[in-house]
Amino acid sequence: MMESATTSRLLVNANETTQSTADTCMKSIRMDLFVHVSLIPAVLITVLLSYVQRRASLLKTTDKLPLSKKFGIVVPVNFISSYSNRWSFGAACGATATTVFLLFFNEYSNYFNFTAPPWAKALVYLLSALEVAMDYYPFFACLSTENRILGSSLGFCYAVCWFCVQLADMFECQKITQASTILLLTPVPSLVCCLFLIGRFLHILVKTMLALRRPEEKQEHEEPLLPKHLTHYLNYLLKGFPEIDSKRCWLKQKIYTFDPSFKFPTRMIVTAVLCLICLYNFFLVDLFVSPKAVKGLEHWALITINLSYENRTIWVLNLLKDSWFYATFPAAFTSVIYILHLLSCYRKQMKKLYKGTSDISRQSKPPVILAASIRYTGNQIAYLLWGYFLLHILFFLISLMITFWFIIPIQEGRGIIILQGLGYTVLGIVIMVGVIVIQILASQFFFLQDKINPKDKSKPLAINNRRAFQNFSYFFMFYSAILGFGACLIRIMLNVFLGSWLLARIDRPLFPRGYEGADMGYSTWIGMLLVDFHHTNPVALSFCHLLLHDLSTSKQLKSTDALHDCKKKQRKIKWHLAYTLINNPVLILSRKQHNCSSSSLSLRQQMLERIRICAVHSHFHKQTLALADNDTEASTTESLGEGNQI
Repeated sequence: MMESATTSRLLVNANETTQSTADTCMKSIRMDLFVHVSLIPAVLITVLLSYVQRRASLLKTTDKLPLSKKFGIVVPVNFISSYSNRWSFGAACGATATTVFLLFFNEYSNYFNFTAPPWAKALVYLLSALEVAMDYYPFFACLSTENRILGSSLGFCYAVCWFCVQLADMFECQKITQASTILLLTPVPSLVCCLFLIGRFLHILVKTMLALRRPEEKQEHEEPLLPKHLTHYLNYLLKGFPEIDSKRCWLKQKIYTFDPSFKFPTRMIVTAVLCLICLYNFFLVDLFVSPKAVKGLEHWALITINLSYENRTIWVLNLLKDSWFYATFPAAFTSVIYILHLLSCYRKQMKKLYKGTSDISRQSKPPVILAASIRYTGNQIAYLLWGYFLLHILFFLISLMITFWFIIPIQEGRGIIILQGLGYTVLGIVIMVGVIVIQILASQFFFLQDKINPKDKSKPLAINNRRAFQNFSYFFMFYSAILGFGACLIRIMLNVFLGSWLLARIDRPLFPRGYEGADMGYSTWIGMLLVDFHHTNPVALSFCHLLLHDLSTSKQLKSTDALHDCKKKQRKIKWHLAYTLINNPVLILSRKQHNCSSSSLSLRQQMLERIRICAVHSHFHKQTLALADNDTEASTTESLGEGNQI
């Protein structure tokens, strides 16, 4: 025993020494210094793109500084209402994924050469996050700028620099071992996204140069106010939605159904890409750190425990290591399913908001909703990683329960005892469920009155045989106390299980009804949905599109009487507004002057119901008038026919 313990300790010390010698390799590329130095070209590129960006209006400083509408604000990415170039922005965010993942582990805050006091740690985290955001700002700005030649040229050079430095840093001082292979695979998705960006910038540059040489070819224009898929949605509103093909495979219907009237915005594509790459990195880190943690635990156990329990301890540690390893894969698979299901929930909720059938609460104030939408992408990544970690622990505990309760006793020849205990447990559950079923059947056949109409689906909630019902309730009152104790334990376990299982899904609240506002993740989801709905509503966008179209046509066809045209235009706009609100009364709740306070929500709901009733009455009145006109025309034709016969 003593010899085996000393040999195991020597092996542990040898592994530590080899690892320490491997870690002493001095790299020629310091990524911390490169992150700091990258701020200089990033700021220069941003200033240059801002110089060529034209401002829409003059500022007060224009008289003092001869800017002439230059130095406009560069928009890196439109998260709300952008549907073009989505995968390029997704690749740009994918290039930042490894860096964003390192922010969770306080990696970049260590690059600042000063020791911050505890109260200033949050400011250091904010400073490091802003520095990383500024480093990757040229990727997005070069994609979204209107000057395609300058943006694609600068973006191509900047992306090539980042790709070469990260590639050199990845392969330097790496020996081919299992641990080094995992470390080599970590930045691969970001490098692939960076390579995609290089190709995308080169494609934009070549395409723009060819368009300059051939003026007859159409160049890329600004994204329209009313995208094409929303025009399809409006056509479906007017002509009816197409029927779902029942001959399609059931699996295809459940997985994904293509809808030409819906497109995911850039924000959702970016969020999905970042979540997948960060989950991939977390998965690799889990595979890399877990064996080291088990070795450290084994080293500590061999030092502290009695030598007579050494073999048993090593056996238990091996079981823990195997259970943790095999629990990694279902946790990662479930997290990937959550990301895909998140996109499905977004499409479903947005369609309900468009139709006005959503039950989402709109009582929060607009500043709170807008601030929540800003936090959405970052919160979704953090919730997904925490959800993966809890899922990993949950599957680990389930595997341990199966191992210690079933597999090991069966291997040791105690399978009959396990089956006996399992049978007693199942029998108790069957008796408990049987009592509940008996109560339901007794209520159905003895304690409820008969159906009023034989065509009714269920009996009315009216008690029959009241004395028997009172005795039945009295005798089962004492058993219900025991039953409630077991049901309470089941409720606690289900809450813990479902809370851990659904932590990554912020599309549904974890708190009970009435306390949804305390769930910050769900609040960010609701804020993001409401902001997207208010800025991508097809009916509202089509209304604005018609107004802008009328404005542009009226500028082309100016009349002599400007005042008359102005009044006519105002009457036309008011008529369009009234017609749109009467046919779409849900938009009244989204109008600007009605969205300022949450106290008038009940009044707005009453106003909405009144307008709906008035719209129905007016429609019915039009139909009755049309029928009356048809009757009068028929009577006049009959009288004229009789007069001609006379």
